[in-house]
Order: sequence, then structure tokens, then C-alpha cells
Amino acid sequence: MAENGQDPGRKAWKEFSSRLRSYRTKQGLSQERLAERLTYSESAVGHVERMMRKPSEELTREIEKALGLHGQLLELLPQIHNSLGPKWFQEWPRVEAAAHTIRTSEPMIIPGLLQTESYARRVFLGKPGATEDEAEKAVQLRIRRQSVFLRKPPPMYSSLVDENVLHRPVGGKEVMREQLAKILEILNPPYVTVRVLPLAAGLTTGLLGAFEVATLRDGGPDHAYIESAEEGLVTNRTQTVQALIVRWDALSNMAHPVDASREIIREVMSRYE
Repeated sequence: MAENGQDPGRKAWKEFSSRLRSYRTKQGLSQERLAERLTYSESAVGHVERMMRKPSEELTREIEKALGLHGQLLELLPQIHNSLGPKWFQEWPRVEAAAHTIRTSEPMIIPGLLQTESYARRVFLGKPGATEDEAEKAVQLRIRRQSVFLRKPPPMYSSLVDENVLHRPVGGKEVMREQLAKILEILNPPYVTVRVLPLAAGLTTGLLGAFEVATLRDGGPDHAYIESAEEGLVTNRTQTVQALIVRWDALSNMAHPVDASREIIREVMSRYE
């Protein structure tokens, strides 16, 4: 539960309604005029604004396109639909949505915010005992989290990826080719950078596990997410976060520059033809 006992999903829904009304009225649009730009009816818009019906992803994407938005509504959907993943993970999507800067280190797989649907699906189906339904829910949560890149401006996202990740054929050649192509497409320095840690570096500190560190836009405390095989940890404990920042900086110093990393990714992608 949120502060004052308010359900986090309903709080996010209320925020969605408030933002939608604000963006609509600032453009001088009534609910009827907005609906004319959608494949949905005026009543569908009204029901969402009056909190009579939860917004679907399809309706939200149409509204954002009609109003020229960039993820300001989409980022609220996981909370509204209580689809933030396992309880231990639920705080992290909210941190990402509020972040000014996100730094990641990933020694095993492509970082979640960069994954394609096909790649993410193979990752989740690889968990022992995972069902198709569970994997699909996890995939859709991962894809919705990527709406943070639609913000104007987007967060400063800096990822360090171990070179072996590029060579691990998760899902086969077609999936990997699509995945690496997406990374090349989304690379947009200085907002989105991906740098490759060379195998030759032999950095054991980079093999201790994946982690992310986020700096918030409102000046709140830095947060970290530390991943493990079964469950992760979200924390703003100063000592832990600072230790991870030091580790990230050490790894960063050994990584290839962005341009060189781009060429490495492009070369590896050619091998999946």
C-alpha cells in the first residue's frame, strides 16, 4: 500500500486521469474533439478521465499520439494494472520512470530496457517451470518499461554490456540479429549509450552480477537494483549505492568507447546472417 493507505494502482490511475485532462484542455480539446482523433468513442475517453474504466495500452498509445505526448501516460500503466512484476521488483519501474540518469552493468544478457519482445520472451521462457502465460506477462511489463525512452528529454541511459552477451545466441540467429539491430537503432548519445566490455579485460568485478543505479530528477536519493538468480533487491541505502557506482566507474574505464562498441555490435550482428 502507498502512503496514507492509498492503493498504488488507484493513485496511479488518478494521476493518469489528471494528466490526461490537463494535456487535453491545454490543447483546447473537449473529450468529443479528442475522440475524433481516435478510434475510440467520446464515452471511452470520458470513462477513463472519470476513473470509471482503466485505460488500456491501445487507447493510451492512441491518446499519446493524438496529443503529441512521449510516454507521460504510458509510464503509469504498469502501476494502474498492478503489473509491476514480483513484489520485490515493483519499486524499480517507478524509480526508472522518475530517473534523470540510469547506469547499468550486465554480464549475462542484453539489459532489459534494450530488449526486443522476441529476445525477452526467450529469456523468460528459459526460467525453469515458466509457463507461456507467465512469460508473456513478464515480456509486456518489460516492453512497457521501455516507455521511459519516449520522454522528452529521455533519461540519460548508459549501459555496460559484457562482450560475451553479444555472442550468446539467445533464441537463435534471427532473434539475435533483430536484437542487435535494435541496440544500434536506439543508440543516441548522449541520451542512450551502450559500451562493450572486452573479454580480454578479464574483469572479475564485472562478473559478480547485473545491477543498475538511478539518479532521480527531483533530487531524491540515488537508488540501485541488484539482480540475482531468483530475486533482486531495490535499495537506496547510501553505502550500497555508492559501492555500486564505484564498481560501475571501474568497469566504465575499461569499456570500449561508444563508436568502437557500435562497430563491434555491427560486426557480431553480421555473423547472425
